[in-house]
Amino acid sequence: MLSRTANGLFWMARYVERASNVARLLDAGRRMENIPNTDEGRASEWESILIASGCHETFPGDIKTATMDAVAHHLILDETNPSSIYRCLQSARENARAMRIAVTTEVWDGLNSAWAEMRASEPSDIEGGRLAGFLEWVKGIGFTFSGAVEASMLRDEGARFIAIGVAIERADATARLLDVKYHVLLPSAQDVGGGLDHMQWVQLLRATNSLRAFRWTYRETVTPQAVVHFLILNPASPRGLITSVETIVDNLVRIGDGSGGQSEALRRATELQSRLEQLTVEQIIGNGLHEWLTETIVELNTLASEIAQVYGFNGPMVEQVQIQAQ
Repeated sequence: MLSRTANGLFWMARYVERASNVARLLDAGRRMENIPNTDEGRASEWESILIASGCHETFPGDIKTATMDAVAHHLILDETNPSSIYRCLQSARENARAMRIAVTTEVWDGLNSAWAEMRASEPSDIEGGRLAGFLEWVKGIGFTFSGAVEASMLRDEGARFIAIGVAIERADATARLLDVKYHVLLPSAQDVGGGLDHMQWVQLLRATNSLRAFRWTYRETVTPQAVVHFLILNPASPRGLITSVETIVDNLVRIGDGSGGQSEALRRATELQSRLEQLTVEQIIGNGLHEWLTETIVELNTLASEIAQVYGFNGPMVEQVQIQAQ
């Protein structure tokens, strides 16, 4: 497969998954804002969302006084924010258009329709009680995209680059969602394990569409240790970090790099998978959940860069095509 084609499919998938994950971050903030708490000793939900999304530097204002409406606008409709849902869906559609011959009609139609609806969205569509419904619509785009890929595309290199793109974004997002919980930690250690702490972990599971799966798997009350295990170390979890890394390794092995040897990207991915398989929840929490998540996010971004280098990617295809309003 040509590097240009692989690059376009890889970034198309990343942008679709990123849009869904930005919606999940916003949903986490929306849910946590509804939980009574004191502001003393912690960041606000919306400051936390901006930090976790990596958009705290692009936000046009003081993040410490950020409101739900302001953050929602920046992460959804702001055309100047390269990680906004608007820009993600635009970029996903343009990458698909540039690689039109490599995607099926079902994949193209889904992205084209999603972008048309996104372009027609107004600020009033995400205000107040309408935000929750809008976020569900965005997450639905991700489910529709995954279904179209699964049901209509050949199991060839193109589908594997799509799977790698989704997995990298999903692993990164899982780490960032868990880090939101760190940023809204209770002001006093004595409150950990209390009712408020419990509700925050429950809402985090709801935001990741994982609460039912979690309860089916563990059949116990929601605890920090169990949630961290489910979202990081449990290979049965569809949004588990280890699940995403296993997907990356499996598809890198199947694609190969044409040299007959092991690429640096595959080596790094395999080492990360091995470390995750040997880790325990106690080690992750004991050494500092926030510190571990930060290091992992850096590792995932380094892995993405090495994949780009191995396969000759030049960055998002959307930067190489003229974005046209159609």
